[in-house]
Amino acid sequence: MGADVLNDGYIRFVVGLLAVLAMIVVAVWIAKRLGLGTTTGFRGKGRRLSLVEVMPLDQKRKLVLVRHDETDHLILLGAAHETLLSSGAVPIAAALAPTPIPERDASDKGRKNPFLAADREA
Repeated sequence: MGADVLNDGYIRFVVGLLAVLAMIVVAVWIAKRLGLGTTTGFRGKGRRLSLVEVMPLDQKRKLVLVRHDETDHLILLGAAHETLLSSGAVPIAAALAPTPIPERDASDKGRKNPFLAADREA
C-alpha cells in the first residue's frame, strides 16, 4: 500500500512539472508574437523607423543599422559617444538588384577575352 502512495506522488509531481513547463512555453510564445522580447518593442506595419541589425564589436562598442524612410543609417555606439558612419545607404534589396552588362562595341570584336574558354590559347 505504501508503494502505491509513493508512485502516485511521483506521477503527480511529473504531471505538475510538465504543466508548468508548458505554461512557460506558451507565455514565451505569446510574448514573442506581441514583440515584447525585442529591443524595438511593438512592431507595426506603418512604422517609419526600424532597427535592422545590431553587431557588438567589443564590450563597449557596437554597430547599429537603423532604417528610416527606406534609407539605412550605420551608427557606431560607444560608452561615451555616438558616431554616424554612413547615411543614405541603399537598402540591401536595392543593392542586390541585377545590373545590366554593357554590350561589346564594334572595336572590341577583334580582341580576345582571356576569361572566355573559346578565346583562351591552349
